[in-house]
Amino acid sequence: MSDDSKPLFSRPVLAAVMLFCTLAIWLLNLTAPSSKLPTPQIETWTTKSGIPVIWLKQAQWQGSNKLEVRFSFRSTTDNLALTQATLAMLMSDSLPLSTASINQRLAPLAASASSYYDHENQTIGLTLSNEPRYLVPTLSLAANWLKQPDFKRRTFDVWQTQQQANPPVQHELENVLFFDKTHEQNDSTVPVVSLDQIADYYQSLKASTAAIFVVGDMSPEAKQTVQDAINTISQDYRLSNTSAEAIYYESVSSTIQQNEGELWQTRSAIALMQVSSIKEWISLQIWGADLVSTLNQQQHIDFVQLALTLSPQRPWAWWNIQYADNITETANDPSDNDSRFMNAKSLVFVEQVPSANDKKTFDTLLDNFKQQLEQQTLSPTWWSYIATQVTHQDGPLTVKQFAEGYKEAVDSFTIEDYQAALQHLLKPSSYQEIQVYQ
Repeated sequence: MSDDSKPLFSRPVLAAVMLFCTLAIWLLNLTAPSSKLPTPQIETWTTKSGIPVIWLKQAQWQGSNKLEVRFSFRSTTDNLALTQATLAMLMSDSLPLSTASINQRLAPLAASASSYYDHENQTIGLTLSNEPRYLVPTLSLAANWLKQPDFKRRTFDVWQTQQQANPPVQHELENVLFFDKTHEQNDSTVPVVSLDQIADYYQSLKASTAAIFVVGDMSPEAKQTVQDAINTISQDYRLSNTSAEAIYYESVSSTIQQNEGELWQTRSAIALMQVSSIKEWISLQIWGADLVSTLNQQQHIDFVQLALTLSPQRPWAWWNIQYADNITETANDPSDNDSRFMNAKSLVFVEQVPSANDKKTFDTLLDNFKQQLEQQTLSPTWWSYIATQVTHQDGPLTVKQFAEGYKEAVDSFTIEDYQAALQHLLKPSSYQEIQVYQ
């Protein structure tokens, strides 16, 4: 007959069980998906001219007065100088009867304007306050500015002089990677752009609208004010029907040498496959961080700059390596140069990417990425970047899909996902390099 009064466990065993349970709970908490990544809510409507408007909001922004508005356009072009000139003129003193730049005029209203462009995407952005005393005059000023900007001759002449002295590296690499090489490329020649072309191109942007994004907290009254202003600004906007099919990338890797003397910079570009999932986007973030870190660790490199252009159909990556002044005399030896250039190129091959072949390196970079993401996702500005430069309303990855799925994608991301994504995304055969000597 059993003794019912006898304890099931002795005190030492019970203590061990309690300790084990505590440790198990602690380990589960460590391995549990992060709860610090917010999931924005999304509301949509359509302007009177038929342009989709996407509003992103999250609980963490309640009480915050920061609001982001982005007008996103889809004008595929090989005339990057014209796109750059148009947006530069727009960001200058383009208000009628004004000699102040748009940001000088917006500053007293706690607001600012910005722009972005690549060979497929163009964005005009407003950062503003949702407080009525600032919101109403800011949107009124923005409507006057964007409806009929005044591109002034004197401002254009000054800009053109500055541009001839400092042509963008981005344009040079895009031309090498994507556009027709049958025409002679003269590094000292800046494409001719006229003021009439700028005015015409701005009007063509209006007929190439992709979407309008609003990011941040809005009261019902503020929302109505924003809706009315967007309707006014976009009155003559039309949805884009342009295609990037005419843009192709070079299928054969090439190297271009500029000037003579000692190596000063290496400018590299590679075409990417269309980003169609959140895990592919995560993979590019880790790959980019690995590329910069790996190259920066080399003594003969001063610093590295990387840019990811995740345009809808023809995305690409480019990086600029600045070499240190104290490169040894052997730098002029061709064999030494070859090994150095291979270092710049090697990271486009998955089998040579450290984080794709070493679990510890991968885990470190992934942890760093998660920590940064927890801070970035609290910013309306970051979400406006995701909406306009990472996701695309007419592509395989929309901002709604990103917002709803990025947390799960981050929590479940593995090195196998990373390796598979890089194998798909990177196109080593397209690699282009410009070596600059001085």
